[in-house]
Amino acid sequence: MADKENKETLNLEGRREFAEPVTNKTYYIAAPTADDVRGADWQYSKMYTKSLVEGITTSAEMIDILMRRGIVGPEFEQRQKELTDELSVKVGKLQSVNSLDDKQTSALEVAAAREELFNWNQRLNGPMANTCEQIADDSRLEYLTSRMVQTKEGEKVWDEYSDFLVEKNQSFAMRARFEIMLYLQGLDSDFLEKTPEAVAVKEIEEEIQTKATEALAELEKMTIKDDEPEEEKPKLKVESKPKAKAATKRGRPKKTITSE
Repeated sequence: MADKENKETLNLEGRREFAEPVTNKTYYIAAPTADDVRGADWQYSKMYTKSLVEGITTSAEMIDILMRRGIVGPEFEQRQKELTDELSVKVGKLQSVNSLDDKQTSALEVAAAREELFNWNQRLNGPMANTCEQIADDSRLEYLTSRMVQTKEGEKVWDEYSDFLVEKNQSFAMRARFEIMLYLQGLDSDFLEKTPEAVAVKEIEEEIQTKATEALAELEKMTIKDDEPEEEKPKLKVESKPKAKAATKRGRPKKTITSE
């Protein structure tokens, strides 16, 4: 009994957590059970069949359409490779620079290159998001979200999958779905903050903050020094010299002239 309680406590403590965006309340992610996985696979099959019956294109059909229209093909793949190589070169440059200005410039270049590659890939990823496979996969992800998100006490936030579908707090539902997707892909919640350019920007901010703190401390020292009263210098005592005595004239006395 004690071993079971310890195991349950360990499972609760080892859970991944995330914050609800509006109230900042913390929720937890538990690993899916075998029943959860079976239910998710069944949900995928149902949604795939439903989409197929409704005439939605499959991934293979969408690829054929995009190739016929020239949206994807050898030129698309060549440009994709070029953009990937450019990103790799700029990341290498970013990791080799040392000065603050060079690091900031390189970080912006990497961010721009990554965005350009993302936008180029959207030529393919955008249309593929509307295929039977992707719609079914989204449904599978939502099912797992409804099963894996828990409170601190280990209780499920949504009793049923249908409860998740009618969740009024859509910002919370979308955040939970996003966190489950990252969890299933083996990515950390803050994976975007761990990209080379994000790490470089953080280092730049920390360095600027350090320099600003040092400058403020130095300015404070100078201000305190200026406010200190100057020490009075001791006055020199001027001794008065004795007055000189009147000089006595020497010589023969003058004759007194008398009239006879």
